[in-house]
Amino acid sequence: MKRFDAYDSGVLRGFASISAGYPFRGKIDALPEGGVAVIQMRNTDPDTGIDWNGLSRIELPRPSTKAFLRPDDIILSTRGGRNFPYCIEESDEQVVCSPHFFVIRVMTSAILPQFLAWQMMQKPAQDHFAAGATGSYILNLKREVVETLPITIPRLAQQQHIVDLDAAMRSERAILTQLIDNRAAEMAAIARQLLAPAFQRSEQRTS
Repeated sequence: MKRFDAYDSGVLRGFASISAGYPFRGKIDALPEGGVAVIQMRNTDPDTGIDWNGLSRIELPRPSTKAFLRPDDIILSTRGGRNFPYCIEESDEQVVCSPHFFVIRVMTSAILPQFLAWQMMQKPAQDHFAAGATGSYILNLKREVVETLPITIPRLAQQQHIVDLDAAMRSERAILTQLIDNRAAEMAAIARQLLAPAFQRSEQRTS
């Protein structure tokens, strides 16, 4: 396995800004339809990422360019037992996220946003978040916990290599999942074809 070495380290607030998502008041889906896309918790999945087609498009109550997400921003879920990061892609529309996310914006060229998102997904970061979460029923992540997350920074070439490996792993996982689903469907079809006649005869005898 290739060796990866860090050349810098610190806490997250030294490399990025952390802010809350858009402060909606009331239910988002009750707002009039419009041209601003909203990322909510239900639109995210740690395996498949953000469901862009499923976003609500609403009229933003108090428009502000500062509220709009930018490419390479990272949104971090703040509720639940695990806190997943999602890197924002290029978009032709204006996008905001709900207040159940923190918006993390990298402020240095020394770290790739995609690498930072990967690092935040790993067990050491998740353990840090879990240790600082509060709440008895639904866990909530506080900003100061995110701000003090220890960050390791390898050289850019190594960061990109890790990002590429992670992308390859996700692609392989998606292919394997599809193969498993296809095989399961095939076996279900065989079961229906082979076993259904016996059940039909049994029902006819009892009727």
